[in-house]
Amino acid sequence: MFGYVVADSAILTDEARQRYQSVYCGLCRSIGRRHGQAARMTLTYDMTFLILLLSSLYEPEEHMGSSRCLPHPVHPRPWSESAITDYAADMNVALAYYNCLDDWQDDRDPVKLAAAKALEGAYRKIRSDWPRQCQAIEQELTALSQLEKAGSSDLDAACQSFGRLMAQLFILYDDRWAPELTLMANRLGQFIYLMDAHLDREEDEKKGHYNPILTFEAKHGPFDPMGTLTMLIGECTLAFERLPLEQDMNLLRNILYSGVWVRYAMQLQKKQKKLSNQQADSPPASKSDP
Repeated sequence: MFGYVVADSAILTDEARQRYQSVYCGLCRSIGRRHGQAARMTLTYDMTFLILLLSSLYEPEEHMGSSRCLPHPVHPRPWSESAITDYAADMNVALAYYNCLDDWQDDRDPVKLAAAKALEGAYRKIRSDWPRQCQAIEQELTALSQLEKAGSSDLDAACQSFGRLMAQLFILYDDRWAPELTLMANRLGQFIYLMDAHLDREEDEKKGHYNPILTFEAKHGPFDPMGTLTMLIGECTLAFERLPLEQDMNLLRNILYSGVWVRYAMQLQKKQKKLSNQQADSPPASKSDP
C-alpha cells in the first residue's frame, strides 16, 4: 500500500518540486547510511510526507547539500536531512520488510523472501530503537492477515487496523500534538487501505484474490467507497489544519488535498481511454430500412 501519499507534481511550483525532491533525496541518503546501500531499493515517496509534516511541526535543525549517488552519478542532486529524516528512514525500511514478508506469504515469491531476509538485520535494529512503532506494525499487519485468511467481510475492521498502524508511525513524541497527529494519521491510514482495495478490486476479482470490498459486497450488496473516502480524507485534513504548521504548507496541502487522489485519477483516465478505444474500434451500427 505504498504510493498514495505523494505530491501531485502536475500542480507543483518549481520551488516546491525542488524542495520535495531534496527531502526525498535526503531520505534515500539516510536509508543507505543507516541500513546499507541495498536498503535504498525500498525507498518510497510516502515517507517524504512524514518528514515534511514532522519537520514543519517540530522544526529540527536541517543539513543541506548536494552530491552524486549511484542512481545519479553525473550531476549532483540537492538533499536535505535532519533527525526526523533518520526516523522516517527507519520506518520506511520497517514497512518494506513487512511488505516483503506479506508478499512472500501471499504469492510465495522467492524474490520477496530474499528481500525480506536481506532487510532482517536492519529490522532487528529498528525494532530495538523503535519498539512501539514496530510492535504496531507487527500487530496490525498480523490482524490484517488474519482477516484476509478468514475471508472477512468486515471492511471497517480492516480499515481501522491500518489506521491504527499509521497513527503509531506518525507519533514521534508523546506531547500535546499527539492527539491531533493520531487522528490525522488514523484517518489517512484508513483512506489508504480503502483506496488500495478500491483500485485493486477488478484485478483481485479476476485473479480470485481476497479483497475486503468484494467480500463486503458479497454479504451486504453493492458498495461505492467514494463517499467514505471523501469523509476520511476530510477528517484527516481537518486535524492537519489544527496543527501549528508553517513550513512547507503549500507542499503539504498539495499532498493531502490533491496528491492522495493521483492514483485514482490515473486509473480513471486509463478506463476512460480504454472505453474510448473500444468505441472507436467498434463497427458503426447499421441503420434498418424504414
